[in-house]
Formats: sequence, C-alpha cells, structure tokens
Amino acid sequence: MAISATNVVAPGAARERWRRRWSYVQDASLVCVSAAFFYAHATHAVETGSVTNLFFAVEQALLVGVFLTRRRTDTTSTRPWDWFVATVGGWLALAMRPHESGGVLEMYGTTLQVLGLSCVIVGFATIGKSFGVVAANRGLKVGGPYRFVRHPIYMSHSITLIGFTLANLWWYNAAILITVTIFQVFRMRAEERVLAATSDYDSYRARVRWRLLPGVY
Repeated sequence: MAISATNVVAPGAARERWRRRWSYVQDASLVCVSAAFFYAHATHAVETGSVTNLFFAVEQALLVGVFLTRRRTDTTSTRPWDWFVATVGGWLALAMRPHESGGVLEMYGTTLQVLGLSCVIVGFATIGKSFGVVAANRGLKVGGPYRFVRHPIYMSHSITLIGFTLANLWWYNAAILITVTIFQVFRMRAEERVLAATSDYDSYRARVRWRLLPGVY
C-alpha cells in the first residue's frame, strides 16, 4: 500500500510541533496561576490597606508579561533537571502569602521590595525579549546592569523576595525563600552551561566575575 508523502511527518518536525504545544500549555498555565496570585495579593492590599506585598505582586506581574513576550529559541535545554530547577526557582515564589510582620521589619521589608522592583524594571528593560525561564540562548546581553553582575534579574528578584519575607515574616514564607534561592543557583549554572556551549559566554564570564553580588558571589 502506497503512503502519501503528505501524511509523512519528519521526526524532527514532530518533536518541534510537540515542543511548541508544550510551550503554549506552559504559558497558559502560568497566566492562570499568576492571575490567581496577583488577585490574592491585590485583594489583600485593598482590604487591609497594607502595601507590604503589593510591590512583590507587581514584580511577578511584570515577570509574566516579559515571559510571554520572550523570543522563542531552538537552543532551549532538553535536560529534565534544567526544566525542574527552572520551574521551582522561577515560580515557587508564587506560593508565598501575606502575613504582616508589623513594626520595623515591615518597613524594611517594604523598602527592599521597592528597591528590588526598581532593579527588576531596569533588568527587564535591558534583557528585553531575551528573557526566559528554562536554560536557553536567546541572545547574550552584556550592557546595562550586566556589566557588573552576570545575573542582575536574579539578584533583583532575590532582593524583592527577601523584602517580602521580612515584611511578611512567617516560617512558611522563609522556607519558600530558602528553597527558591537554592534552586535559583542551580538555574543560573544551567543557563551558564547552555550559554557557554552556544555563545561567546566564556569571554563575558572572564570580564564579569560575579554572578549576583560583586565581591561576594
């Protein structure tokens, strides 16, 4: 029996089709989860008049917006571990919940969130459509804050998370902060491995020594 050429799909094309479908499912799921997260925090701010968590919610909303408009790429890592650490490191923070500390901790925490959000905006303006979640090469950025540290958006996000945890001090939020921090380190290393294999990342890494904080890490 003859098989029509139009019914034959190359294995590579089939894999690409399913990869794109999975990417769209991931995008839709993220929008739903993030919308619920933002609604919960915004509602809390309206009902209580507290802004201790509002800046964190705004940062996450911006993160989702940049993620959805990112540049698609064919160099995304296919390692399951890279996808796992990207998911935990990137989105577990959405599980954090309001729990006002009160007093000076709340003031310091809110201040850190504003600082972190400001740095995130600068980082997003620099990276543009090259932002992603799973380790990939969407274009190497070396200007702006990337002249000082190799992962300025992770640094900014960490500042916001620490601020949120201080302003909403609770063992639950602290546990999520620690977990996210550990997985973000794995995530950074995965990204650097992919970039080193697909770009001139080694030269950039030689010029910019520190990942997050000059003189520390």
